[in-house]
Amino acid sequence: MTSPSDNLMRISEVATWLNVSKTTIYKWVREDRFPPPIILGDHASRWLESDITAWLTERPRGVQDDS
Repeated sequence: MTSPSDNLMRISEVATWLNVSKTTIYKWVREDRFPPPIILGDHASRWLESDITAWLTERPRGVQDDS
């Protein structure tokens, strides 16, 4: 749920923040690996900063050793 202080981020802002391409973000969304955007119109979508922060918090840390 959105709170009054929750920022809506453009794809370019999300890509810059995560240091990945816009294409990568859209690919992750299609693969259900990243929060979907809020669709505001035909050519306007935004991500909630809180959704991205929560997604980052859930990411694994460090190197995993499979051996």
